[in-house]
Amino acid sequence: MLADGRYGWWGQLDGTTDEESIATIHRAQELDINLLDTAESYGAGHSEMVIGQALKGRRDKFIIATKVRPVTDDPHERKARNRIEEACAGSLQRLQTDHIDIHQLHAVPHQDTMPVVIKTLDDLKRQDKIRWFGISTNDADAVGKLLALGEISMLQVGFNLLNRNGEKALQLAKSENLGTLIRVPLASGALSGKYFDNDYPLDENDRRQGRFGTEKAIATFEKLADLRFLTEGKRRSMPQAALRFVLDTEGVTSAIPGTKNRPQLEDNALAASVPTLSSQERSRAIAIADATKGCSVFSTRHLAK
Repeated sequence: MLADGRYGWWGQLDGTTDEESIATIHRAQELDINLLDTAESYGAGHSEMVIGQALKGRRDKFIIATKVRPVTDDPHERKARNRIEEACAGSLQRLQTDHIDIHQLHAVPHQDTMPVVIKTLDDLKRQDKIRWFGISTNDADAVGKLLALGEISMLQVGFNLLNRNGEKALQLAKSENLGTLIRVPLASGALSGKYFDNDYPLDENDRRQGRFGTEKAIATFEKLADLRFLTEGKRRSMPQAALRFVLDTEGVTSAIPGTKNRPQLEDNALAASVPTLSSQERSRAIAIADATKGCSVFSTRHLAK
């Protein structure tokens, strides 16, 4: 936990300020980016609060996607319903809005509570508190069970060049005509290119230190440097190439790279207009990535939820 009561998570320990986060959101509007993905758990609600501040006077310009952690270990229906309703109320308050555009389950709920969870989300939709709902998971079988209980509009999938275990979920989304948001498309920065030469220092508080700073990881990054062929004479940066790989995958609607500041945002935004990967480039990139399997850099913890 940070000194101000926030929980450090995915970049909150790197000096990023609320002011820069707000300026980045405003810059996103200038670049015609209109979707913001967050969750009640990001910074113990602080992320939603910052977004609420940033969108004052411009709420109608953005689609807000947030997430609720459902009850996963208790079969009681009332507890499951209360969790969804209370989380929605809390998110609405922090976001300073009267509706959430996309409310996503942040995990697969307990199997016995799936019917009441879907009904509760549908009730919130009928009350105009949410517009659409979905789930963030790579578990295609669980998504199938939820789909049998009611209308799900979208699926958030963990997928990138280094870890493609979300392919089955993407195939399901395509067959069921579900929108998709792709999380960790840059593999938590592993595909940014800045670690390839082992000359980019990681602060001791950086959560990636345990994965990116190991001897095995450093050796793997040296191999990943071969991916630079994707940028040579192609008018693409390494992050843009990694995002292009995701955007060119069947079943993908939108990618949501973690963006900490305006320069990162501007570079990522150009991925939509840089050259797509040829089939030869795609095959070669997959071969390079697959040659690094087994390294701790490619933890699936954030992909499987």
